[in-house]
Amino acid sequence: MTSYERKRITATTGRLSGWTGRRQGTELVLSGACPACGDPTAANLTLVTTSLESIGPAPRTLTVSVPCCCSGAHTGRPDGVTDGCGREWGVTATIADDGSVTLEPVTDAHLLVAATAYRTELQGQLQAVRAAADKWTAGVVALIGLVGLVVPAVGRDAIRGLEPWAQWLAGLAFAAALGCAALAIARAYQAAHGWPVTRLVDDNERLREWYERYQGRAVLAVDRLRQAVRAAVATVAVLAVAVGVTIFGPDTPAASTPVQVTRPDGSVTCGVLLASTADGAVRIRRADSGDVDVLTGADLVRVKPVKTC
Repeated sequence: MTSYERKRITATTGRLSGWTGRRQGTELVLSGACPACGDPTAANLTLVTTSLESIGPAPRTLTVSVPCCCSGAHTGRPDGVTDGCGREWGVTATIADDGSVTLEPVTDAHLLVAATAYRTELQGQLQAVRAAADKWTAGVVALIGLVGLVVPAVGRDAIRGLEPWAQWLAGLAFAAALGCAALAIARAYQAAHGWPVTRLVDDNERLREWYERYQGRAVLAVDRLRQAVRAAVATVAVLAVAVGVTIFGPDTPAASTPVQVTRPDGSVTCGVLLASTADGAVRIRRADSGDVDVLTGADLVRVKPVKTC
């Protein structure tokens, strides 16, 4: 009886002679006797990561890492491990147009490392996607909370009271601040938890591309974290501009309503009231001539607002 041992072995042509394989949709199905323990085993290897969006053309050659999943008894098998003898090996699968598969030993060690990393990455991907989605929910809530805090604090009436150019500047600044905040949150969560991506990995060329991206994940995470920090700083700066314009920007001059003044002799003057520094006097700019009349209390019989003069 073969003892359980976590070990990578080499599958020779002789050991692969009894193996069969076929492509079923987006899976590569292989079956045969384990090269180490001799028990029958099978492996279903997915060709798509994360989720299925499309099925590409039939692959030419793909290097895959195959673990032993036999049901035989093996001494030393750890608790919680229900199958296999612990061995794993690599094979090069050539898939024909009809879905049939020809297996050969692996000749490229780098591709075998990439295939092993790819199979490891696939384990538990559903839980990882769900966990990332749960964390993304917190990011969306944070963004909505930012909008809910900033707008009421500034006040819509305060913005409406500004000069038109100040209103536009404040509005653009608020929009830029929210955009930067959204970018900061998105990049921070991408750096911490990644980004859901669907890739078809069905031949060696695509496997090489996937492995290059896999190796560059740390660099990409650092780059996204830098973008998040810069976007967060920009959010604070632009938000400060928006609040500053709202608080210190010039107000729109209040429009005066025309008034109609009746004098003791029955004559009527219509115009716009102006500010007066003298007590007991009223200044009015006449609508007919543009002249400014100064009227005292004795000169007024009645003053009433009108829509137009």
